[in-house]
Amino acid sequence: MAIDFMIMPLSRYISGDFITPTMRLAWDQGVPYSIFGPDGRKDYPAGEPFGGASAPQRRAAIQTILQEDLRALPPNVACQLWDEQSNVEPRFHRVDPTSYQALVEQAASKKVRPSLFGFLKRQRPATPHVTATLFLPCEFDEIFAMSSPFDRITGSMQRSLQELSSNTWGADAQNARETFSEALRDAMEARLPMIVDW
Repeated sequence: MAIDFMIMPLSRYISGDFITPTMRLAWDQGVPYSIFGPDGRKDYPAGEPFGGASAPQRRAAIQTILQEDLRALPPNVACQLWDEQSNVEPRFHRVDPTSYQALVEQAASKKVRPSLFGFLKRQRPATPHVTATLFLPCEFDEIFAMSSPFDRITGSMQRSLQELSSNTWGADAQNARETFSEALRDAMEARLPMIVDW
């Protein structure tokens, strides 16, 4: 199973208004890109986005609703939103699935030390941000569940990078740690969300 870190506006991801490196590779070799689903085989002609020819129009149509969903996020996130209409070319980082699974398992077994304020409130240590499946270019303390526009556990890019650099990781997680760190830095530079796609 392939796992990609996909850096793009959420509207691009939801509408399928993107072309992956694997799609480009197939077209460069003169063959259509194909996927197999419940309805059988679907071929994509060269240049057609993953969501089909109408994906750009669907992306434009969901902008208003998406902005309402994003403004409903926790206030400390909603005040740091990115440009959902950005036309920056999407970026992709493929991660080794076995190494990534090891990294997430190791991260889940660790607990981030609580702040003094959290300790005084007798809160348990926070769940590491690197266990999330959606990363936002925003600074916030605790991961949270996003239910709209789609279901994801959401983490902060800045906090995730701190966790990746400050923790000790097993040898089996090192490859994923390097790819993950590089992808997060790329996403922070683009100031766009990063989605874990599998």
